[in-house]
Amino acid sequence: MAQTELVVFDFDGTLFDTHQSISHCIKLTFDAFLPEQALPESAVHHLISSGKGLEESFRELHPDPTSLDESAWVSKYRSLYAEHGQPLITAFACASDLLEKLHKRGTPVAIVSNKGVAAVVTALDRNGLGGVIPDDLIVGDKTPGATRKPDPSSYTKVLTPALKRYGIDSVDAKNVLVVGDTVADIQFAANIGAKSVWCRYGYGDKSACEKLRPDFSVDSLKDVIAILKE
Repeated sequence: MAQTELVVFDFDGTLFDTHQSISHCIKLTFDAFLPEQALPESAVHHLISSGKGLEESFRELHPDPTSLDESAWVSKYRSLYAEHGQPLITAFACASDLLEKLHKRGTPVAIVSNKGVAAVVTALDRNGLGGVIPDDLIVGDKTPGATRKPDPSSYTKVLTPALKRYGIDSVDAKNVLVVGDTVADIQFAANIGAKSVWCRYGYGDKSACEKLRPDFSVDSLKDVIAILKE
């Protein structure tokens, strides 16, 4: 491909290993509202691998979704995550090296995630990566104009205008890399006309991801650098 103009990363299962933190805080949330409710680990794993948002995940896990107060559950989860989930997050090998290398090369980097922006920023800060990615290039749950991947609006309505504030008036989508681990990430790349980089080491359903024929597949973040044109 031509010179990469922008790299868009997913967060969970791509840059950071968050599986334990998510599953633990989902369980804590259920313990707070429905302490007697059994929570199958396989169901939680399936939802994490699908890349679904909190509201949809709680609807699928709740025994009576019609009685679910989504706002209260999400708020509780986030408060629990800030206290109990963040300490369980670890960066995948080479995440720091990759982000710093892209920063030094002058390649714009963004994150599009279903996570709240505050949680992403906190994780970056706790792992010594604060400031490597500007906060307004981190798109998450509740970001104005953002939508769930694979809908392209987070790119077209949020990232594109944000890049202009950094003197980048236009980006050719053909020269954009979307790096992620789930079906939603691969489809998101296709929907914006970008190249997809599937992270095999992440949480996504491997069979489903392979069927989508991503443009590139990597076994570690170190392999992403090899895709970029020197």
